[in-house]
Amino acid sequence: MTREQVTVPPADFSSYYGRPILKAPVWKRDIAGYLFTGGLAAGGALIGAGAQLTGRPELRQVGRWTAFGGILASAYLLVHDLGRPARFHHMLRVAKPTSPMSMGTWILTAFGPAAGVAAVAELAPRLPRHGVLGLARRLAPGVGDIAGLAAAATAPALATYTGVLLADTAVPAWHDAYPDLPFVFGGSALVAAAGVGLIVAPPPRPPRCDGSPSPARPSSWSAVTGWSVCRSRASPTAAVTVVAWSGRATG
Repeated sequence: MTREQVTVPPADFSSYYGRPILKAPVWKRDIAGYLFTGGLAAGGALIGAGAQLTGRPELRQVGRWTAFGGILASAYLLVHDLGRPARFHHMLRVAKPTSPMSMGTWILTAFGPAAGVAAVAELAPRLPRHGVLGLARRLAPGVGDIAGLAAAATAPALATYTGVLLADTAVPAWHDAYPDLPFVFGGSALVAAAGVGLIVAPPPRPPRCDGSPSPARPSSWSAVTGWSVCRSRASPTAAVTVVAWSGRATG
């Protein structure tokens, strides 16, 4: 018995004109860096504002400088990918709510100056106490607080609009994930900025439950949460633990 001849040719994923069905993205490494640094800037602004409202000056400073540095790097990478700086300027001629790229341009324009003013305000303690610079020293903290909150107000849009931008394409993996991409981008932005905060402004070491000095390097769990777990003195042989709060995680 002879094998039946195959009459259907192998599938060829191309159009009638000999072109691929999906056009390959033209984005380069600049856009990958732009997505990361933009999210880092947004997360830094949110963490900085949270630290401002809860009285954590060290973490506030780290968050503000993270936001400012991230937005500077993000803007540079975006303009470098566009090829000419004038192209970014030309995108500000119109505001099109249905275009993620147009909205992203305006979000960057609103976020950048606010993040910059908030970060520069952290230099106020280094200024002289008298004269014009002394006046700037007294006014800078209040202006910085307002700018920090303004940056935090636009930060969620900055962190998530790139997810909308990717979903608004013909690439199935991106387009089909449009309900989830903004949440993924927003969550990754906060995680990245929180990592910078833990490295640059780590929380204080929690004390031991018996009041003795804490170890030189606390466990990662107690350092992040500000909680320490110790065995109960009342029952030293039993597997009973007491959870003790060590105070604010960051001062």
